[in-house]
Amino acid sequence: MLVGTMKRLASALLLIVGATAVSFTLGQLAPGSPARLLLGIQASQEAVDAMNAELGLDRPLLVQWFEYVWNVLHGDLGRSYSSSRSVGSLIADRSEVTAWLLTAGLGLSIVLSVTLATLAAGRRGTWVDAWIRNFTVASIAVPTFWSGLMLIRLIALPTGWLPVGGFGETTLEHVQSIVLPAITLAIFLAPIQIRVLRTNLVESLGSGYVEAAASRGVPRRRLLLRHALPNAAAPAIAIVSVQAGYLLFGAVMIENTFQLPGLGSSLVLAVNQRDYPMINGITLVFAAVVISFSLMSDALTALIDPRVRAS
Repeated sequence: MLVGTMKRLASALLLIVGATAVSFTLGQLAPGSPARLLLGIQASQEAVDAMNAELGLDRPLLVQWFEYVWNVLHGDLGRSYSSSRSVGSLIADRSEVTAWLLTAGLGLSIVLSVTLATLAAGRRGTWVDAWIRNFTVASIAVPTFWSGLMLIRLIALPTGWLPVGGFGETTLEHVQSIVLPAITLAIFLAPIQIRVLRTNLVESLGSGYVEAAASRGVPRRRLLLRHALPNAAAPAIAIVSVQAGYLLFGAVMIENTFQLPGLGSSLVLAVNQRDYPMINGITLVFAAVVISFSLMSDALTALIDPRVRAS
């Protein structure tokens, strides 16, 4: 078990390094000059070249990347070109908003998916099952930003109960500000979870041990919740881990839709400003989050499924 854990951690480290290398390379090769954006279009070429030298952008790309990796290993993510602040401090300031969004959105999507998948599997072939399956198809087809805009138009603006943007100052304002973004993120994530969990629940209900329990007079609700659901949970957990990348992509879209000052909106701003240290720092954090989801998924699956734990 220890060897397997070490192998997984080594693979995770290699994946993070690879993600950093790709982000670093693509950022440097993208059109546009950070020095030109900082100095303005009226600046002379000599001034732009001097700024590039000051930022270290005139050196070979491989040299820049090795220096960046060395600095990251020493806890230094660099300084933002646009604000001159430490990237680490900027990420720390903005990570709270993203953490609120990811936690609330993922938690709500899991509650929604378990509830609807259980209803659909328990009433397979009825109008309830058909309605839930149609809901998943429609939700997959709807763009995330459009769902957010519709929630603003249909709930926030007519009622005034919830803000249309921003994050507020107090805890109550944080909760109010995150409700609509979390619902939007849940609508984005839940359809795949519902379909996978429903399919596995239907298969579990048709298995021999469930039919044997039914023959002994066990109520259908208990069969569904106590027997079928635990066995169907492992594949659903795997799907949640696979969705980690989609979760972060959804966070980027939703933070910009609702003007939340989180890592997603900061990433879009950094791309527009060619702020390479900020882009690389946020990408590093996102890669670590995705890989952490995968590792936690493996651990939870092993905890739930004895067959995985034995292997």
